Amino acid sequence: MSLEAAISDIERLHAGYAAGSFTPLDVVEEVDRRIKAAGKDHVWIVRLPKDDLLRRAAELDGRRADRQSLPLYGVPFAVKDNMDIECLPTSAGCPDFSYVATETAPVVRRLLDAGGILIGKTNLDQFATGLTGCRSPYGVPRNPYNKDYIPGGSSSGSAVAVASGLVTFALGTDTAGSGRVPAGFNNIVGLKPSRGLLSITGIVPACRSLDCVSIFAKDTTCAEIAMRASAAPDPSDAFSRSFPAGIQSNEIRKIGILRSADRQFFDDDAAATIYQQGIERLARSGFLCREIDFGPFREAAEMLYNGPWMAERDVAVGDYIRSRPASVVEVTRNAIMSGSRFSAADAFKAYYRIKELRVATRATWSNVEAIFVPTTPTIYRVDEVLKDPAATNGRLSHYTNFVNLLDLCAIAVPSGFTATGLPVGATFIAPAFHDRAVIAAGRTFTAAGNSRAPAIDAA
Repeated sequence: MSLEAAISDIERLHAGYAAGSFTPLDVVEEVDRRIKAAGKDHVWIVRLPKDDLLRRAAELDGRRADRQSLPLYGVPFAVKDNMDIECLPTSAGCPDFSYVATETAPVVRRLLDAGGILIGKTNLDQFATGLTGCRSPYGVPRNPYNKDYIPGGSSSGSAVAVASGLVTFALGTDTAGSGRVPAGFNNIVGLKPSRGLLSITGIVPACRSLDCVSIFAKDTTCAEIAMRASAAPDPSDAFSRSFPAGIQSNEIRKIGILRSADRQFFDDDAAATIYQQGIERLARSGFLCREIDFGPFREAAEMLYNGPWMAERDVAVGDYIRSRPASVVEVTRNAIMSGSRFSAADAFKAYYRIKELRVATRATWSNVEAIFVPTTPTIYRVDEVLKDPAATNGRLSHYTNFVNLLDLCAIAVPSGFTATGLPVGATFIAPAFHDRAVIAAGRTFTAAGNSRAPAIDAA
């Protein structure tokens, strides 16, 4: 069993450990070698010292007889740097905001208790506000397929760490699409579980009522294993939820697709073609595709950044920004401070409308078990985003913003490549607590793909 091939696959790692092909110490050395070889990729904000990693690996090696009870035994992972790790700084992408955590976030603690090896904390769009990966004073993480293009945000570093093979999986957060957009731009899987299944205690909030921990992995199986290891009720998290007793998460066969009039790609013909090819792949795989009314979903999406949920971001970090405005990236500062224009009446009106839109989407869910959308309409170069950060960011959210507002789960998966070698993603979305079914649909879709990935650009 080759260690080089196993790093990105939990099941291969476990098989290699079982066969005695390598040990956790070997894995740590290989990860360290890869990170050094990657050079200045702007992936990491904080890395654990190598001596600490070697001690963790030695501890796990001493527990190899117990590895069957540790679902993440010897698996290297990373977390977004808005998550607390005891004795490490949490920056949320803002150096002046940084503080040293006194406790480890429960969701991360579960991964450690399951045998995982935490490598470090990754770069992000500041205060998890943005979908581009270009809003961090720590630099823009390098898109591994083309350094001129954005990596996606806000969980940019976590996605690039997985895509570049530096870790097996990584945690991000996803309020508006931050666990899906970077997956699409990096040719990996981005799992956004049902809100509340993974604890958000110990995580710097964006919109606390909508925040969700997400998982990046190379494939759906790794993402599902990581989700099972990290999901659990948390009494310290007021938004924690469990799978309802007796819920039926049936196999997904009927898939909702976009009507031609609802397909928005902002003149990106390659992305439009790959979406249509994805629909054809679904049909060949035995799914029944039905056109849906995307109107209620799109209206909900418009409300996230143009509605009073921006005031919730103000609740999270607004006082800090008012006290230290110069320490915050301008586009981030403007976005969060825009929340102050909304009143309590605005919040209630928006809340009522979202409830109405949930009712309006029932017609869709009575006809299909999941919907299939592009992860993003297009991708931009870094220089395009820096020239017009707000407009480009808004376009990227076209197919993502509504998911948490309408209480849905989702998984972003690779869908194809443009002629220039850029990845394009697609996303399966289903009602809350149908996570396993939506993962299975994503697995079937990716297994039926026949596009070979171009070589990663290591420059």
